[in-house]
Amino acid sequence: MNASRLAALVVTAVVFVACFPEASPTPSPTPTPVATVARPRFELATYMYALQTRGKIRIGALDNAAPLSSRDASGRYSGFEPDLARELAKAIFGPRQDQDTVIEWISVDSSTAVTALTSVQADVVIARLPITEERAAVIDLSDTYLVTGERILVLSSNDEIKDLADLDTKTVCVQSGSGVDAHVADANDSARTLALDTYASCVGALRQGQVDAIGADELTLWSLARQEPNTKIVGHAVLEQRYGVGTKKNTSDRQGFLPFLNTWLAGVVRDGTWGRLYAQHITPLSKETKTTP
Repeated sequence: MNASRLAALVVTAVVFVACFPEASPTPSPTPTPVATVARPRFELATYMYALQTRGKIRIGALDNAAPLSSRDASGRYSGFEPDLARELAKAIFGPRQDQDTVIEWISVDSSTAVTALTSVQADVVIARLPITEERAAVIDLSDTYLVTGERILVLSSNDEIKDLADLDTKTVCVQSGSGVDAHVADANDSARTLALDTYASCVGALRQGQVDAIGADELTLWSLARQEPNTKIVGHAVLEQRYGVGTKKNTSDRQGFLPFLNTWLAGVVRDGTWGRLYAQHITPLSKETKTTP
């Protein structure tokens, strides 16, 4: 067979093959969730996967509780709890330049935090929810992410009062109706208390030497310390309070969510993220360094 005839046969074969469409590819099996840099992998039945499918997580937060949580005029949330919430969003959706793109913030307060969960307005609430048996009967609560309590504020120059035992014959100012006076008396029955209408009045009394200390919950003391820099928080908690992340009780629609929250919390404590957020938002006021709740 000469070369010209062979070439003609090759061309004919190519044209013949081109006239027939390619065989349809074998259908691929049903896709399964794949972990990527942008999105962690979860089982299809879990609530985390449902959130990924929705593309948003609704998080209840406090508007006016700095340094734990506050909202500025633009609507952006800042503070220890919102930044912790952003870490949660990262654990579900993966890291991104602005974690708020996958968060729908829900404004709550102490009277609406639980109902925001039971009415399915929010997926989680990170808003100073105390861990109590009564609350745990209504919603699911994670392990502790923060421990605070009623403590004592004194002038920075005061080296006598370091703990509750040092309150013997000392006067502690409290706000009327707060109940802190009874807790101080339980902790040290030799301490005296002075009840005033506001904590601002207590700060004035402390500044003028009319009282030796101020007793209040830590959130209040952090606020007072910001207003009066020449003060410090001392001593063990008179009364301790633990806070947890709240979510709707699982009735088959929150599969795996509470165990995930607890594993995630343990992780952010272990890798130092919790300590970094505490140092950023709370240490400037508490003057304390913590690495665990």
